[in-house]
Amino acid sequence: MCEQAGFAPFGFGYRRCPGEQFTIKVFEDFLRKVWADNIEFGKLEIPDPERVPIGPGQVVTDDLGFSRSG
Repeated sequence: MCEQAGFAPFGFGYRRCPGEQFTIKVFEDFLRKVWADNIEFGKLEIPDPERVPIGPGQVVTDDLGFSRSG
């Protein structure tokens, strides 16, 4: 996101969009959990993985998994 004078589509500082603040906090908690529990992500060897929508006009292959290391 471009943060410069005169450009504030979601507001500045504490006046930012509540949805944006929520999303940032969710990812912050998620990344802390991943780090604290040594969770590793990897590509799964699935012969025919399903394709799943993740956003408007965006579809990805569902072939990622995770596990706790050591």
